[in-house]
Amino acid sequence: MFDSYIENIKNAHGRQVSQVNSATTLKDICLKAVSNHVEVLEKKALDLPVSLIKELLPHLNIVDLDRIHTAVNLRGISTSFVWAGILREISGPRKECTRLTEDEWREKTMSKLFKNAFYGLRFRGDTKYLLNVDFHTLLLAMAKYVQLLPVFRTPPHCRFTQQTDVLSILEKNVRSVKVEVNGELRVVPGGILYALHRLLDHGAVRNVILDHTPDPRLLAWILHGRGPQSASQQCPLQSIHGEMRPDESAGTTAACWGPEDTEPDDTQRKRPRLSIAPAKEQPDPDSRPCHCLEPKPLCQMLVPSATSSKESCPKGQIHSLVIKFFTDGILPVLFPLLPSWLCLRSLSLHGAWTFEEGDVLRLAECLQKLSEQGGCSLTELSVGSLPHAGLMESLLNACPALRSISVEIQFFPEYDRPPVRGTRQSTHQTELSLEKLCVNLPNMRTSLESLLSVLNRSPHLTSLHVSGNRCEFSSRHLIHTVAESNRKLRELALEGINLSNCHSAFFQLLHDNCTLEALSLKDCNFLEKCSDKEDAVRQLVNSIKKLPTLQSLSLVENRLAKNVIVLGELFMEPSPSALKELDISSNFIKPSELLELGRLLGTHRPPQRLLIGLKNNPLDRDLVLRDTALAILGHVCDLITDYWNSRDTMADYVSFM
Repeated sequence: MFDSYIENIKNAHGRQVSQVNSATTLKDICLKAVSNHVEVLEKKALDLPVSLIKELLPHLNIVDLDRIHTAVNLRGISTSFVWAGILREISGPRKECTRLTEDEWREKTMSKLFKNAFYGLRFRGDTKYLLNVDFHTLLLAMAKYVQLLPVFRTPPHCRFTQQTDVLSILEKNVRSVKVEVNGELRVVPGGILYALHRLLDHGAVRNVILDHTPDPRLLAWILHGRGPQSASQQCPLQSIHGEMRPDESAGTTAACWGPEDTEPDDTQRKRPRLSIAPAKEQPDPDSRPCHCLEPKPLCQMLVPSATSSKESCPKGQIHSLVIKFFTDGILPVLFPLLPSWLCLRSLSLHGAWTFEEGDVLRLAECLQKLSEQGGCSLTELSVGSLPHAGLMESLLNACPALRSISVEIQFFPEYDRPPVRGTRQSTHQTELSLEKLCVNLPNMRTSLESLLSVLNRSPHLTSLHVSGNRCEFSSRHLIHTVAESNRKLRELALEGINLSNCHSAFFQLLHDNCTLEALSLKDCNFLEKCSDKEDAVRQLVNSIKKLPTLQSLSLVENRLAKNVIVLGELFMEPSPSALKELDISSNFIKPSELLELGRLLGTHRPPQRLLIGLKNNPLDRDLVLRDTALAILGHVCDLITDYWNSRDTMADYVSFM
């Protein structure tokens, strides 16, 4: 399939080698020769010097690297640096502020490579890690590590139905599919439906992500029989715009049209909707639009050898559904299925516009019917955007067993009132089961009353994320409520919340919540009204040092500037902090200030290597000082920096000057 493509890679690599042939050393020739005999290298790995093995690893292709990693691990060698280098070449520098294990590096790299290779996307950088191995072997090796598979319209040379052995491996490993298919179901290639069927029904996929606005018919096809139960077991397509004739049963019907066909007229409706083209036409199953409704006909039609005629294909279960962009036709398909979707554990609904109040209340009614049934599994809900905060309580009252909810709340004057109608309302004293709450309040006029009520009823909360746009509500009330009602917090993230007038309350919150493991204060104006900013940062440092469980601290966009030096006291005796991650990006930190921070951390070393985020700071003002500071920090820290060009975006920092 991709033989010619791989051959082009080989030829390009050969040209590069010929250009530098005059500089090739005997050592390079030996390394290349050994890399071509991995089976010997694998057996002799225990006898070779560690330094030599490390030099050999970058010369291996990914199949051989995957094969040999167990043997080199026995010598105490990790292949992480090779996988990280490959991933950096194909997708650019690492952006996330985290550490990855060897298995995680390998999985991320293989998943990225599989997507590029299977869908024929271009590779960036040096492709030597794809040499000396045929394309099909590459796919088989990479498929073992794919857990989230994007499925979108494939180019003509990429055919799911011709890669059944690759699909067989994907069935065992893929846990989530991201469906990126636009257009109506009737024009979706049959090969895509076949791949979805194999992954959802024969495989281990339990999570479905619809990345684009889904066609209601496609959504109905995906959901039918894979979780929601109904008395009639009738396919939802039968009730959508006459997609099927009333006398056709979902158990025996599959509707297929050829590429040139349109919606059938009355004459066509007199004969079966399943149309098999004559053998002489040799139809292409991957390019032929197909409306197969049942998995067994789908398997037999597209890949007859995939299942015996006497076998019955299984039906999978969907435990998690994410719809990132929905239209008006989606909710009528979804709502009737929700009350009987007992295996549903996580639901996420987001649109390009704000929900109507009636739609949210209808959603609440469906969730209430679901929660009242024995065996309801729903614990996670994400909805955005709601027209007012009261609807968040309506959803929680409808399904009090929810452990995680994430909502975005917009403000509209016409909705600045309690809901007109709703589900059964709980009293304010009723405890909620919430463990994780994420609320986005982008509008400055949003009321906090409903949020404070939810916090008061959530004593088991372990994770709280509240974001706003310098909202004019009383931050002090929020901080006091969290301190009094949510004593089990392990993660606290505040974004755009003005903390300039409530330092004492905030420090008391940190004192009362001694189990915090992650604290994030992003754009919280922490130093805005402080006459002594250095002292305010020192008070924060002293409070953090009293949190023995705190592992991660983020102070992004808080105008620390020269006061960042005080953070070097985090690890001073007595009782140095146990922090592992510190993000001080976007704080207008200059090279001289970073140098002082580096010297302090060098003198008072963290108990373990600290991961520091430094992105979007004007470190380019003095390149010599910058490099010196980064070198000093590099002895005790792992650094994430983007070498940002501050002169191109100085307008963003006018407020700092």
